[in-house]
Amino acid sequence: DTKMAPELRRNYKNIGDCLTRIVKEEGPLKLWSGGVPTVIRATLLSATVLGVYSEAKEQLHAKYPHIFQNKDGIPLMFCSTMVASFLATGVSNPFDVVKSRVQQNPGMYKSMGDCFVRSIQAEGMPVLMKGFTPAFLKLAPYTTISLILTDKLTKQIYGKSAL
Repeated sequence: DTKMAPELRRNYKNIGDCLTRIVKEEGPLKLWSGGVPTVIRATLLSATVLGVYSEAKEQLHAKYPHIFQNKDGIPLMFCSTMVASFLATGVSNPFDVVKSRVQQNPGMYKSMGDCFVRSIQAEGMPVLMKGFTPAFLKLAPYTTISLILTDKLTKQIYGKSAL
């Protein structure tokens, strides 16, 4: 609410007031506005991370066996998560840019597609990669920790690799 222009602010008292007023004034479905772009972005990001991580592990181990001797070793897992994080950021970043613009400028765009087209027309294709570096720097440590832990714990518990 504080990011909106003063004349558009709703001046909620607290989270409870916010939720009840949105439901009363705009309907319960308004609580999920912005949900579709968020789900699309999360789906693309997760699918890319998981798919690329598994494939990167296989390819790096096959092409550089002298460097990555252990298929379950930390160096191979680390490099694979970095590749996966980089590519996942590239895939999801355009949706992140559009999602943020749609959510921060209610009523300005008819749809995500409209925002996508208008943003490119106004600023060119590079607009879709705005914020790439911070997004990658945020995703890479999370991906590294979560995927290595998942792989190591699964190997310990079930005797096979998770990914």
